Amino acid sequence: MQQKNITVNGTAISQFDFINAMQSYSMELYRKTADQLSAEEIEQVQGLAVEQIVARELIFQTALAEGTIADDEQIKAEMQKVMANFPSEEEFFATLKKAGIDEDSYYRMLRQDLSVKMMTEKKLAGAPSPAAEEIKAFYDEHPDQMKKPGQVRASHILIKVTEDNREQAQQKIEALKKEVTGDAAQFGDLARQHSACPSKEKGGDLGFFGPGAMVKEFDQAAFSLAPGQISDIVETQFGFHLILVTERKDSEALEFEEVAPQIESFIKDQKGAILLQAWVEEMKEKAEIDIA
Repeated sequence: MQQKNITVNGTAISQFDFINAMQSYSMELYRKTADQLSAEEIEQVQGLAVEQIVARELIFQTALAEGTIADDEQIKAEMQKVMANFPSEEEFFATLKKAGIDEDSYYRMLRQDLSVKMMTEKKLAGAPSPAAEEIKAFYDEHPDQMKKPGQVRASHILIKVTEDNREQAQQKIEALKKEVTGDAAQFGDLARQHSACPSKEKGGDLGFFGPGAMVKEFDQAAFSLAPGQISDIVETQFGFHLILVTERKDSEALEFEEVAPQIESFIKDQKGAILLQAWVEEMKEKAEIDIA
């Protein structure tokens, strides 16, 4: 991966920060690590990474100048939150060491992250709230978005697949496919007997769920079925599935009062993003930024 040497008002950005930003955007945009990107993808990701870390450094420098800096108590509290995800404090610091980060460096990283967050929140406090007329206009102009998505209720039978049992699992799911009918009671009995999912205790019933709640392959199959229909064999990361849709709920229009708070929040976030971008651009114009 080609690295960038970046300085902002004389402060050098570490290669660790640059690589971290590259990896983050690589996963977000392409679901790949940075070393798996094409030349065109690398160019796009590098541009975004440079923009992000330059903006972060400018905001941190402003925070330092204004005294908006995270204190020891805040930093230690944040560190404790992160440590809670590890079996022990020793394991946490061992993981940092493997990544080439010592305790002092991690402390400084947290200090910068928290200070940038505090400074950003301070700036966003000045973002204007949308007027009632603006909220109503957004509701009227986006009728397709002002709907509660449709849902399906489905049951399934899962046969887990491993490297050693794929052929046997395939044979078993094919045999079950021939046996199942659109009768929910019969499907439920077979799920209790054969399914590897905890839902087997409920006859494979997963309840109602909306689009995107399940893994892609399962989701697409379930939403393509009418009540009483059984899917073809569906393979996901969990194994082979047979899916029976038992009920459907159509999408419903949402009343203005139901969504007004979310619309207000969305518009305010948009205004905040514009405000932050303008602020960063203003700081860039006054800064000495060197990228090589």
